[in-house]
Amino acid sequence: MMSKQEVKAAMRRDIGIEAEPSEWLVMTQQWINNYVELSGETGWIHTDVERSRQSKLGNTIAPGNMGIAILPKMSRAISPYSRYPRKYSLNQGWDRIRFLQPCVTGSRIRARSKLLGFDERPDGSLRVEVEFRIEIEGRDKPWLTGVKVGRFFFDEATS
Repeated sequence: MMSKQEVKAAMRRDIGIEAEPSEWLVMTQQWINNYVELSGETGWIHTDVERSRQSKLGNTIAPGNMGIAILPKMSRAISPYSRYPRKYSLNQGWDRIRFLQPCVTGSRIRARSKLLGFDERPDGSLRVEVEFRIEIEGRDKPWLTGVKVGRFFFDEATS
């Protein structure tokens, strides 16, 4: 396992470099239905296929917060947040989340990410900021963008 100092050196090299994108996934009505059942976000634009076809969007759309919920699935293999070994990490939240356009059911989507920075905290953990976005194939604006803030914790022996 890499030591904390080796992790910090690798992270310094990676700041500002965009990771390879994730694989494309298709936003399905079943995914939306599963999310809606869990979240209670039951607006007709997410659930009523027939009514949504009459809207200017032409179909149902994924709830915006669903994008945040599926980011780990989409980005685990490519994200700087997943790349560096540590004992454990804690999600501290999100900054600057924006939903720039709707994600229509049937759209192909993929995640992109880059490490924005990190700093060492008094307890020896690292506060890490990673920018994420979910692109929609063929669209000029992403579905969502945001900065995930988390803390990485290390074994004392590897520090």
